Amino acid sequence: MPASGNKDFEQRLQKAVEEIRAFIRQDGGDLRVVRYNEDEIVVQFLGNCMHCSIKALTLNTGIKAIFKKYLPEVKHIKEYTHEQH
Repeated sequence: MPASGNKDFEQRLQKAVEEIRAFIRQDGGDLRVVRYNEDEIVVQFLGNCMHCSIKALTLNTGIKAIFKKYLPEVKHIKEYTHEQH
């Protein structure tokens, strides 16, 4: 995970990622944070999540809710696409 320099933010981000992973790993998936700042988090789906037909639903309901619980200041949570560099 890239560093932002804000230790409190990074600790809360790590807690959110751990909770999300516990949820999606049950179905053989995983997630990695590609980049983040205090305004936006970009995640990449891995494993079974990569080609899952309901990953958008998972992102928009479960994953965003967990990130918002730990990081309410973050405004945007997006899925990484290969067009984003």
